[in-house]
Amino acid sequence: MKKSLIALVAVMIMSIAATAFAGDIRVKGSTTVDPAMKKLVAAYKKINPGVNFSISATGSGDGAKAIINGTADIGMMSRDMKPAETEKAKANGVNPVQYVIALDCLVPIVHPSNKVSALTTDQLKAMYQDKIRNWKEVGGADGMIALFSRETNSGTYEVWHKKVMNKEDEFDMVSRMPSNAAMAAKIAGNKKGVGYVGLGFLNDKIKGVKVNGVMASVATALDKSYPLSRGLNLYTADSVGGEVKDFITFVMSPAGQKIIEEVGFVPMTR
Repeated sequence: MKKSLIALVAVMIMSIAATAFAGDIRVKGSTTVDPAMKKLVAAYKKINPGVNFSISATGSGDGAKAIINGTADIGMMSRDMKPAETEKAKANGVNPVQYVIALDCLVPIVHPSNKVSALTTDQLKAMYQDKIRNWKEVGGADGMIALFSRETNSGTYEVWHKKVMNKEDEFDMVSRMPSNAAMAAKIAGNKKGVGYVGLGFLNDKIKGVKVNGVMASVATALDKSYPLSRGLNLYTADSVGGEVKDFITFVMSPAGQKIIEEVGFVPMTR
């Protein structure tokens, strides 16, 4: 009798736990998408208080891995999933579905005191390969250039590597930053530094520079005249439903897209 009672209690506890976590949504991936995701989640929870989220922002590559391995319901990615990643997912029985939730611009940044206000992609590439070493070579004051880039697992780095570096290696002494926020803070405190962030991370402590004569903005992202524009994505498996599907619907709704705009990215509804 005692053993039966213990067993019954155990089953009840497991049932309660299962119910408690039934609404959990696991989100992993991009540090660029992360600030928007947190605001979207906060707004969604106000109208759906029973849904819990766990969010881990460690890079777009980890977002792809999480979808491939089934360790997340939503993968945040500031780049497209690679063909090889899609193939791995399908091999694991997962058919990834892409949702482009916003447009973004990858913006080279310098300290506000730096008089350089425009660079070409060729100049940026030469700088990051240590072929241009002094700011005076690109119209700035005399001083060695301090190079800051993103970690190679970052989707932001992947876009930079493709669109600026033409898939060639950067100088091996480049300092690597773990996130857009860390990059912005580093350049804000370094008068000789150059780095790059997403459009939503610009602030008055750093200065965005034109690229090939075009300034990053909502308008230049939409008309595709800015050379370093990109989409920001959420990925799920095609089999998802319930709360995950409802949350994606909210993100793409006018209310969700308004939050995207408030964060500083370009909404898909524009």
